[in-house]
Amino acid sequence: MDNLLKNLSAELADTIRRSGTTKSFAPNQSIFFEGDTSTFLPIVISGTVKLVRFPEAGKEVILGLFHSGEAFAIPPAMDGKRFPATAVAIEKSDLLLIPRETFLELMSSSQEFSAAIMTRMCGILRDRVDTVQILATSSAEQRVVNVLLRLAGEIRADEVKEIAYRRLDIAEMAGLSLEATIRAIRKLADRGCLSIVGGRIYIETTDQLRELVR
Repeated sequence: MDNLLKNLSAELADTIRRSGTTKSFAPNQSIFFEGDTSTFLPIVISGTVKLVRFPEAGKEVILGLFHSGEAFAIPPAMDGKRFPATAVAIEKSDLLLIPRETFLELMSSSQEFSAAIMTRMCGILRDRVDTVQILATSSAEQRVVNVLLRLAGEIRADEVKEIAYRRLDIAEMAGLSLEATIRAIRKLADRGCLSIVGGRIYIETTDQLRELVR
């Protein structure tokens, strides 16, 4: 996670907090819609937000997940063009909305801020490459494996990582139906690649998962 505010100096972080408006969003509430003109830079203060597109009726694909401290939708905030996707709160979430004009002033006046935004954009670009790789894979099982690897991240030798996302969220990240995703997860559990306890997914090591996508 790239926590923008915590990575900045205390003075600059305070300036940023005071430059925007904090707004609360309920679970499943939209923050902005695809096609809306960008008028602000959103930063997640708490909760989780997903960036989604709807390639066809009834189908949703998650392009990105954003957590506490993360800025997103940076390019539209920079050029003032339309949002390319829809942002939705997965859970109750608080966001700091910085007006676009203020955001651009901060980019011009603060080298520290502009450097942090550029670093954040690089991270988002890497995530988009991962998303393209996932969606370009024909095998449902490999798509699910790639999503799980992305969500698990690095796992220490003494750690068991819980994947705190619903099967539906994983399906939308993989561009699959819920049924296909559930089947793939069960097969992975049967192979010993992960454990399912009380409906939750737990991963002790990613070694076996990585072998499946090599």
